[in-house]
Amino acid sequence: MPHKRAKRSVREKKRAESGNDLGPVSRRSIENEEIPKSAARVLNAAKVQQEFAKKRKGQPDDGAGPSRKKRKQESAIAEGSGAAAKSQLRIMPGESMAHFNRRVEDAMRHSVREAMQISSAKMRKARKEELEEKSTKTTPDRRSRSKSRGRSDNDSGSDSDDGRAKPTSRRTGVKDDKPKDFEKVSTSAPKRLNDIVQAPPDLKKLPRKAKKLAEQGGVKKGEGPKTLREGVLSMAQKAHMEEERERAIRLYREMKRGKTGL
Repeated sequence: MPHKRAKRSVREKKRAESGNDLGPVSRRSIENEEIPKSAARVLNAAKVQQEFAKKRKGQPDDGAGPSRKKRKQESAIAEGSGAAAKSQLRIMPGESMAHFNRRVEDAMRHSVREAMQISSAKMRKARKEELEEKSTKTTPDRRSRSKSRGRSDNDSGSDSDDGRAKPTSRRTGVKDDKPKDFEKVSTSAPKRLNDIVQAPPDLKKLPRKAKKLAEQGGVKKGEGPKTLREGVLSMAQKAHMEEERERAIRLYREMKRGKTGL
């Protein structure tokens, strides 16, 4: 194998045939030494500039696009690629219809995309032209209307009495920049951390499930409290309820003791 090292006997034989104290090989000389790409680019800068100048001379002076020769070459290449694509769009021997359809879709995808872009651009252009025509039609109508309104206002002003003050200012879309006395704060604004509460909240309605729980407890629909104030108990009522609770607990314990006999 060429990448394997030869035997020692073979190497010694070659060394004896070539001899000792030989001069440098021509391919290993400095003249044939490889130059780095960056250094070669610097050394060949003049050549690159000349080639670029030749290319610029072939282009038109206005810089609108590529030269005629280059355009012809590009068109010829495009025609050749189109003919090659058409020749390729044939079912090959042993090719299934699914593979053929996929190959046709891949080949025609670029042209279909270009056609869609061109059609959308044409539609946008037509829509823009229609809007411009409408705007040009509406502007003279508006001017004529404003002129007629101005004339009618002048006529009415001349007919009116001189003693009557004519309003000079009309309502326009411009807002007054005068400072207001009070600022309107929206209720949806978030409350800050250190806001001070002036008074406790006043709850005027019962909670949502209060009536439902009252109905489950045996209270009829019309008997329960309708507002929160009606459902609040006074101190005397609370004390009376505590006494009744203690009495019920005492009676229950006495009943249990009588059953168990303790």
